[in-house]
Amino acid sequence: MPELRTQNLKAVAVYGDDQMNDARMALMTVRAAVEAGAVVLNHAEVTGLRFTQGRVTGAELRDTTSGDEFGVSARLVLNATGPWVDHLRKMEDPNAAPSIRLSKGAHLVLKRTAPWKAALATPIDKYRITFALPWEDMLLLGTTDEEFEGDPADVSVTEKDISQILDEAAFSVRDQQLSRDLITYSFAGLRVLPGGPGDTAKAKRETVVTEGRGGMLSVAGGKWTTFRHIGRTVMQKLEALPGRPLGEDFEPISSLPKKLPLPGVANPRAVAHRLLVDNPAPGPRMAADTAKHLATHYGSLAFDIARLANENPELGRRVHPDAPEIWAQVVYARDHEWAETQDDVLRRRTTLTIRGLATDEIRGKVQDLLDKK
Repeated sequence: MPELRTQNLKAVAVYGDDQMNDARMALMTVRAAVEAGAVVLNHAEVTGLRFTQGRVTGAELRDTTSGDEFGVSARLVLNATGPWVDHLRKMEDPNAAPSIRLSKGAHLVLKRTAPWKAALATPIDKYRITFALPWEDMLLLGTTDEEFEGDPADVSVTEKDISQILDEAAFSVRDQQLSRDLITYSFAGLRVLPGGPGDTAKAKRETVVTEGRGGMLSVAGGKWTTFRHIGRTVMQKLEALPGRPLGEDFEPISSLPKKLPLPGVANPRAVAHRLLVDNPAPGPRMAADTAKHLATHYGSLAFDIARLANENPELGRRVHPDAPEIWAQVVYARDHEWAETQDDVLRRRTTLTIRGLATDEIRGKVQDLLDKK
């Protein structure tokens, strides 16, 4: 950590941890669900619930991109809508009492002034830690923790958030790394916490699964480290419902493997090596940083993207000279990752927005490719 502030530093401790790109993780989880038989609807908004004799038996939906309205019937409806969980609970029961409270966490992404080989965690008080993490070739700073009230869709990073994050980082990071000119992106999210009194920073980060008066299951809280456990818990509740499917095609939850790799899981070094060595097209070889990026973000699925670039050399070109992404990723996001909008591609399928590189020209070209679907 070349920018570590060492003046008045008394002690440090080193430990190992892992990091991931949460958007890519979500996509691979959705893809695994599809491979297991799920039907996926992106940009679908719940406008109401369906009832049969007082039981929730489906939902009314609206496609927010086309405006089409339709419905889905189901044996069980699971409300896993994060900060909107109480919004749906009130659709089930208008008198439902609030079950959660929301905590806002803001983050900043900055260009690095030097390479970092480790992450930095600095205690702020008894409950909070501020982080400086090398992430996606950038530096990720955060996070804040304050109660949030209002529409979750309105959450955003404020000037107060930016000042707080930079001030807290300054305890342990030198000023030259904290210049506002280095900020390329900022984002805020909402933690779903069990309802209760007290400071949100002190609240337990636990998962609560409840059943409403209409039989809808609602999942509140939890995080990536426990998402598979949460899924198994929900599936066990589904299995216990009356009228559960029987017969040869029904596989009890207990028989499902506890460890099942997500699609594409592979050794990224091996994948990157193959991407660099295997190049059947007469065009130029793939750049090393692009191969590493594809290997770490797609795993073995990176070979599908390389194939697109080999078939059409134009798709093998960089989207922006300062980013490892290539145009084949845009086509892949459109055809295999349910990308419908520019932001789907630039914010949620690639790292171009967090790098501050989603220019108007690039957005226009992305839209052109999306329109060709």
